[in-house]
Amino acid sequence: MLVELLNTIQKDILKASQELNLNIESKNCDDAINSLLQRTVLLGGKRLRPLLTLLMGSFFNADTKSMIPFARAIEMVHGASLAHDDVIDLATQRRDAPSINVDASNKKAVLAGDYLLADVIVSLANTGNLELVKQMSYVIQDLALGEWLQSDAKESKVYTRKIIENIAHKKTASVMSWCCFAGAIVQNMPSNITKYAKELGFHLGIAFQLMDDTLDFSGLNQKDYQLDLKNGMLNSVVYEWLELNPEKMKSFVEGEDIYTLVGDDNLSDAVAIVQTTALNHLEKCKEILELLQTELPADIQESSNHKQSIVPIHCIIEYMGGRKF
Repeated sequence: MLVELLNTIQKDILKASQELNLNIESKNCDDAINSLLQRTVLLGGKRLRPLLTLLMGSFFNADTKSMIPFARAIEMVHGASLAHDDVIDLATQRRDAPSINVDASNKKAVLAGDYLLADVIVSLANTGNLELVKQMSYVIQDLALGEWLQSDAKESKVYTRKIIENIAHKKTASVMSWCCFAGAIVQNMPSNITKYAKELGFHLGIAFQLMDDTLDFSGLNQKDYQLDLKNGMLNSVVYEWLELNPEKMKSFVEGEDIYTLVGDDNLSDAVAIVQTTALNHLEKCKEILELLQTELPADIQESSNHKQSIVPIHCIIEYMGGRKF
């Protein structure tokens, strides 16, 4: 499915996303910081976020070259969030390699993530697009708040579907939203167009996180297997499993370890519920994308960039619904 997706993408966009320069631009950056980031959180990955940023830029008829700084920025913010997550989650590996906190230390992992965020803001400011600097600051705020909400829920053991979705919104959907509306801002689209693009990213991000939650129970996730569960944190699948098993929910609230509670239980029913919810969000993505196409100015609708971007964006939505890794 991934190969099929890549085959639909314009060659210049695919090349730009694959060859994205993620080296820290600041001349003041210590080589040790850059080296640590390059061999850990900025190493590899599918580059889905910059790819989506470039494709949505094309959807709004932005030139690929003009979108590269913004595609780079969102991938580096994602990398910074991974650095901080690895410390918080007590991770030991990422993408089949030692996690950043294991490669260096918790302290250096946090500092490297902080430096990366600062570099992103400086780089964005240098583009002169202050609106996108402001919007990125909101994304960074959301990422921090999402972790805070997740920590609160872990400590209180108070979970609801709304809390689970709010965490996903702050930690994942905020990033996807930026990917979707950055091109609209670059192209000075009307506010209603930017609003729809943001909503598209929200639903795409929620679906992405929900599908990612199901992968923790497939054995195919390229991070510590069931790491959240071992750390006592619930994701959407575990929450739905507890809802299906009230006696387990009672034991969890009363203090029993969630990893022990789940044990070897079959979570297939809970996985199916989460997958259905994710697919509903993806259907909403399709509806918003169709609405966007009709609301765009006529000259953009007729542009070759816009026409060439429609199929791969639809393919990304379909890919989300069938993720296997």
